[in-house]
Amino acid sequence: MEPSKAALLVLSAQQGNRRAFETLCEAFYQPSWRFAMKLSGQSASADDICQDVWTNIAKKLNQLKEPSAFRAWVFRAIYRRFVDLKQAEHRFEETQPTQAFETPDLDTSLSILTLINRLADEERHCVYLFYLEQMSLRDIANILDVPQGTVKSRLNRARAQLRAMVNEEQTA
Repeated sequence: MEPSKAALLVLSAQQGNRRAFETLCEAFYQPSWRFAMKLSGQSASADDICQDVWTNIAKKLNQLKEPSAFRAWVFRAIYRRFVDLKQAEHRFEETQPTQAFETPDLDTSLSILTLINRLADEERHCVYLFYLEQMSLRDIANILDVPQGTVKSRLNRARAQLRAMVNEEQTA
């Protein structure tokens, strides 16, 4: 959805137009769920994160002062909820850290998504938002609550790591 159309729908939804809010949900729920899934690696967790976030969005939409930033606002809310759940999990459970995604055996399946999933969380989140969700550096920085320069560094580091992984697999 075009940012200008989304901004108009946000303004309309803030005025109480339920159909405008439904249209926003239809347009942004799936991308936000995919992001939650990429973060958590579990469908049930992604469902819980999205349910919590979209419930809060419905309640707090009037607090959004910049309607054109709706998409980044949603993704930031998803990211913050994920971080909150991870912190709570570490506080109350003593478990071994688990990898966010099961990576298939690279001998049988070498794909860029498999390689992306092998990146550290910080780099993987940046790559996902930049390349798969096609967000701007500014929006990513806002979502992850880091400076734009940090996003650039993480993307650069991720590209170098991906390049090294591809070269490693090709020589193996």
